[in-house]
Amino acid sequence: MLNEFSGLLSHRVAIEGWVDARDDAGADAGHWQASGNAWAAVLPDGAGLAAGQARRSHRRWRVILRRGLVVGLTSRLIWQGQLLAVLAVEDDPRVADRIVLRCEARVV
Repeated sequence: MLNEFSGLLSHRVAIEGWVDARDDAGADAGHWQASGNAWAAVLPDGAGLAAGQARRSHRRWRVILRRGLVVGLTSRLIWQGQLLAVLAVEDDPRVADRIVLRCEARVV
């Protein structure tokens, strides 16, 4: 399935990065800043169960992107009106053309 990479990239996602900032009083004034758009494969990640078989309240997704995009743990994706928080970035050197993100849907 993952060998035919370009055919998997059928979903458009927007990438945003967190810009940490403080106002004059020292309060948090950070904001999300658009980093761009990309084609991605968005696949369900798991059956909705966490360790100990406890139910998770948020759905998890595996998102596959082309390498070269600036995406990290302080990023989020917007896909089909959902916010996806990046929980992990997997960079496998055996598959040099892609990165895999583990994401969790968040409430807007």
